[in-house]
Amino acid sequence: MKVALVLEKFDLQRGGAERSSFEMARALGESGCKVTLLAGRVNSAGVKEMPFEMVEVPVRGALRTTWWRHFQQAMESHFASADYDIVHSMVPLATADVYQPRGGSILHSSMRHGQSFGPLKNAYKQLTRRFNRGRECRIASERQLCQGSDGPVVAALSNYVADQFRQDYGLAENRIRLIRNGIQTERFTSEKAKENGRKLRQLYDPADNLAIFVFAAASFRLKGLGWLIRSAARAAGQLGDGLRDFRVLVVGGEDYSAYYQQAQALGLQEKIIFTGPTQEMPAMLQMADAVILPTYNDACSRLIMEGLAAGRPGITTRFNGAADFLAGREDDAGVKNTDDTAVRYGSIVKDCDDDEALASAMLRVCDRAEWRKMCQAIQADDLAEQVSMARHARELFKLYDELRAAK
Repeated sequence: MKVALVLEKFDLQRGGAERSSFEMARALGESGCKVTLLAGRVNSAGVKEMPFEMVEVPVRGALRTTWWRHFQQAMESHFASADYDIVHSMVPLATADVYQPRGGSILHSSMRHGQSFGPLKNAYKQLTRRFNRGRECRIASERQLCQGSDGPVVAALSNYVADQFRQDYGLAENRIRLIRNGIQTERFTSEKAKENGRKLRQLYDPADNLAIFVFAAASFRLKGLGWLIRSAARAAGQLGDGLRDFRVLVVGGEDYSAYYQQAQALGLQEKIIFTGPTQEMPAMLQMADAVILPTYNDACSRLIMEGLAAGRPGITTRFNGAADFLAGREDDAGVKNTDDTAVRYGSIVKDCDDDEALASAMLRVCDRAEWRKMCQAIQADDLAEQVSMARHARELFKLYDELRAAK
């Protein structure tokens, strides 16, 4: 089966959606698809070996609006002369068979983005949102794509994303397919990662009496670091008998000076540790007790899935599609009611900026018996397979077969 995967730009150094798309293309190739990745701009630096064909489709235009218009035209011209069984696009192209926005609905993301700034700045962001002409052009394309009963199937990475298309665009159910996100799990389950994790643990917790959380993000603000630091101060004040003390490792290359000052002001200079960026995330997660990402918006974050692959509970919000994995299987109690913070493999906080709820989720990990119960459930239910890109590719392949048969 010949599959075209379409991105606007491909650059692994940008991380996130590009890395996820790369891993998906490789997994589809291993499933038997002949994959061609198409992008208007390509930077293959950091890719040692390209496991699939990559084509840079020439696009003119310096402004985001003209770039998008020319990108659409360039892709239409390419498809007119090429032969693919399935066109799978990560950007809103009406001519695609499958639309899978790796960041969720563009419209929803633009609305949630402002929430991380606080009430006043959020109000300003919402008022001026329409002046971002490049984004508005893409939202218009997404809205047009969702109209009518025909058009691309939206392969939603999570229930959170599926609900965005139902609520924001009224997309028909027959055009929505839930195919939860996945990651390459081998890096996080390997013996090398476990051994390096044990060595790191000796550095951070030689007495083995701490609960260590890992927070990692490219945008500290959007992923809730300020809120996390406030909640950590509340949790520190509630530590009592039978609860371990904790440390939060903040991983990322962003300027953290303002957050460092916040932690200092709250007396958390020992508890909040800024590590900078790392190339050893598998070891970091094997060393940790839990991952924590109180995000304001995430289609289905890699960090939570990486933590589960490593056997570690996760703490996040209902605005993260990866919360699907934390709730447990459909026959587990609490799956359908994720308003309760405590779930099978971690905690899901209902409301952003709820310091008490996030602090309670942290204290649950500080309780060694509760933490052990979550870890045992993750291992027993084989979460590494559930969050794997191999599983994601198998489900996509099944969808492709159905779409090809219906053509």
